[in-house]
Amino acid sequence: IVWQVVANLDNIVAGVIEDTGSEVLKTDVRVSGVSIDLKAGKAGIAGLTIANPDGYSSANLFEMEGIEVGLDLGSIGKDVLVITSILVQDPKVNFEGNEKGGSNMQTLLDNINSGSKDEAASEDGEAAKMIINRFEFTGGQVKATSKLKPDEVLDLKLPAIKMSDIGKAQGGVTADVVAKEITSKLVGAVIAEAAKSSISRVIEEKSKGLLDKLKGKN
Repeated sequence: IVWQVVANLDNIVAGVIEDTGSEVLKTDVRVSGVSIDLKAGKAGIAGLTIANPDGYSSANLFEMEGIEVGLDLGSIGKDVLVITSILVQDPKVNFEGNEKGGSNMQTLLDNINSGSKDEAASEDGEAAKMIINRFEFTGGQVKATSKLKPDEVLDLKLPAIKMSDIGKAQGGVTADVVAKEITSKLVGAVIAEAAKSSISRVIEEKSKGLLDKLKGKN
């Protein structure tokens, strides 16, 4: 049984990413492949896509072709898994504004914050916890459109997004908490970049409330 698990570890992890990601984000998450090298303490995730939430186009919201993951081998099998690094390079992001001044990014964040009964129930269980020492999201390319300005399509570049010690202060956090922290940071960066563009003139007052929320200003 152990041999079968090890031999199929790549497929098992890919399935966990898709199932957990889709549940937390409430939209379709898919990966084309996972490659894990336990001896080297490394993993690669290829073709990770996050579909647009309901109500938006069929284009993917996020497309990440290559993700490099570093693992602390000493933490494997313990109560808290330590991920030394997650590096996302040259991701593609699709920002879509709707008729009400909202966006697919805001909808994604709302999906995460709404939680679920299953997630609430898992808080009393033995949910796996993790700490991420370093997260980097670099070379991001954003395609920005808005139904309030349908004739305009903008190509924007995201500044590098870096985070450190995710979950460390709490002694480890569950996957849904990690998803909320990272996605909130990414969503805030995308909206802030879109707010610099001409599209922002028709959505900035709507998005300002979200930016203030992300900054804790309510």
